[in-house]
Amino acid sequence: MLDLRRLTLLQRFAALGSINATAAEVGYSPSAVSQQLATLEREAGIALIERTAQSANLTDAGRELAEQATVILSAVETAESRMRARAGTISGRVDVSCIPGLATGLAPHLAALQREYAELTIVAHETETARAAAALLDRSSDVAVIDDWTEAPVAAASGLTVHRLGREQVVLAVPAGHEAAARPGPVGSARLREIVADETWLCAPPGQLSRAAGDERLDEADAHPSHRWEFEGLNVLARLVGTGSGVALLPESIAEEEPGVVGLPLRPRMYRYVHILTRSTTQQDPAIARCVSAVRDALDPRARGRVSS
Repeated sequence: MLDLRRLTLLQRFAALGSINATAAEVGYSPSAVSQQLATLEREAGIALIERTAQSANLTDAGRELAEQATVILSAVETAESRMRARAGTISGRVDVSCIPGLATGLAPHLAALQREYAELTIVAHETETARAAAALLDRSSDVAVIDDWTEAPVAAASGLTVHRLGREQVVLAVPAGHEAAARPGPVGSARLREIVADETWLCAPPGQLSRAAGDERLDEADAHPSHRWEFEGLNVLARLVGTGSGVALLPESIAEEEPGVVGLPLRPRMYRYVHILTRSTTQQDPAIARCVSAVRDALDPRARGRVSS
């Protein structure tokens, strides 16, 4: 009989690509992980990993078993979820990831939930939307709060469930002392070209959703900023706008929170959508469901006035 814990290590090794990375994630020493995988090879009766002095790689049999491990672990997770639902147990560890900018709003709700249930451990961390789905599928995360800057509905990867929350307007954030701040009307293409012509454009690095959406809006307006600065984190961009360093497209809630920033509405309007992702195999787990509920409460537009549908 193949051991589930060792199958989990094999699946994590397949996803991460090295013994050291697997050990760091699961909290074991590299030698302990290597020994467990060697034991799994003996259980399977075939070589799963090809080892050299510098590296370790899956054999064909190892890749096949890692794929089967994903199926097996999903079935086990579904069974565990159903049994917890029957028992009504809210316990265990739940890893919650969140896009930067919303984490501080979620934290009090998750902390309160953890205090309410003594046997529940919540581990929270920031994860960009682009990595959130992969983290859920490889089980390094259980609940992910993501954003989407397009009008098209977010598409869930196979095995994931989307809980749609709502949307908020994206605005052109300018320093409070900027001449455009004195004219709070909507910013169409002509005005956008005028504003950014002599300004530094503050944006996320390539590959991020907000960057792609911002570049598309600039292209549509035929707007060409004189300079461009790239920074990680929408809150960092807001602070830079507040210091008079440039202008940026930001969610309205982030622009409103930063002193010295004025958010100008866009024409046509632009939105940032917020969603929760979970694995379909955990749908009936009471602890997961309670964490999803806490996230909904944290982002409730009636309570926060920040995310609206």
